[in-house]
Amino acid sequence: MLTNAASHQQIQPIALPVLEDYHVSPQTGFVPYPQPPARLTQPYYQPWEEIMDQLNHLIDSRQLRSRVDQMPLLDVDLLETRQEQQRAYTLLGIMAHSYVWGHGLDIAQSIPESLAVPWQAVSDKVDIPPVLTYAANNLWNWKLKDPQGPYTIENLETLSTMTGTYDETWFDIVSVAVEIEGGAALQPLLDAMNAVREDDMETVIAKLHVALPRLEQIGKILPRMFEKCDPAVFYWKIRKFLAGSENMAALGLPNGLEFKGVNNNERKHHMGATGGQTSLFPALDLIFGIDHHENSLEKKTPNTLLLKMKAFMPGSHRAFLDHLSSVANLRPYVQSKSQSDESDKAKELVAAYDACVQKIKLFRDSHIQVVTRYILTQAKRGPPEGWEDYRVQVPAATSTTGQGPEKQNGEKKDECDEEPAVQGTGGSDLMPFLKNSRDETNAAKLQAAAANK
Repeated sequence: MLTNAASHQQIQPIALPVLEDYHVSPQTGFVPYPQPPARLTQPYYQPWEEIMDQLNHLIDSRQLRSRVDQMPLLDVDLLETRQEQQRAYTLLGIMAHSYVWGHGLDIAQSIPESLAVPWQAVSDKVDIPPVLTYAANNLWNWKLKDPQGPYTIENLETLSTMTGTYDETWFDIVSVAVEIEGGAALQPLLDAMNAVREDDMETVIAKLHVALPRLEQIGKILPRMFEKCDPAVFYWKIRKFLAGSENMAALGLPNGLEFKGVNNNERKHHMGATGGQTSLFPALDLIFGIDHHENSLEKKTPNTLLLKMKAFMPGSHRAFLDHLSSVANLRPYVQSKSQSDESDKAKELVAAYDACVQKIKLFRDSHIQVVTRYILTQAKRGPPEGWEDYRVQVPAATSTTGQGPEKQNGEKKDECDEEPAVQGTGGSDLMPFLKNSRDETNAAKLQAAAANK
């Protein structure tokens, strides 16, 4: 027979996550606070940093591969802090992708032992696969122009770019600014979840109102991409460097990437850096109970692409999402109040919840617009005159649809009959995924659901 103390212990709810336990900042969310280190200061690691200091010149002059081939094999066990490990993971990822993709149409099918071995080792330490991920290219690859200044887009700058263009810098720091602004909403939203446990409706409303302007800002920051990042520069110069080693035959990497000196020269197949690897929006989806399914709103199978992208988030951030999923309570609470409580306070609660969901939906609207201008439109136009087309021309008969160049009735297929499937740098078809995510977010609003009954 259970004692009263044991019985009480059994029914205790799981504690809400503490952000700092998962290397998440109340100020900046999944972006490091304070800013990440700009370089590894130990003399032992200077061969890496010296290459990074000259990276753009080495790429432009086609000397990077010879420099990396001559690089000494260094031991990552001398990295003393988590921040140093993240810096090493970042610079080795940028170096590796520059090695593979930075030599015109000559795509490297392998990387040398001096690069592959430490990259794999430090990847194991930060618990992310060895590929240039969103974490490496964005979360850990920035600095404050004024170290004493605010964490705003005007005061952000990248540490390293592969093209040396300001377009690439702007592309990266817009994402960082979105992460910082949205990340600042996490603590008030956790406070709202705590108030749900106390059935303190007034505090839940107040905390949602604290988070709301942060969520509104992320939708305003993303369209600023258009200010200083030319879509043609992104698509034809920057984008190839972000590609991974999975589903990249059309870019000249048909069999994955060989890691010399790692597991008998193992060939790895990993998706490249993509905004889908962010932990911010999965966290917001969990908090607001926004579900994403395969293909359409009608199916209840979890979205496998989102699950796959989770594997490319930092290990501590994955653990945060797992913890968050076990304690999410906001949507059931608001839904219950909307159905059982006719007070003005309950109506205010539903309105505050829906307002936050609407801001996430508006961000996803903007994301679709960005993808349309920066990827779909550019893919249809082809490169500007004199620019290199980095894509390998794959015969239509080998397309992934298996249909070949003809319709099923034997007639020639009109190129304008349908919008071509365009892959993201993660190797996924973009538009169906983004549109479904947007529509599922919109469907989560409770007032709209009540009106449709």
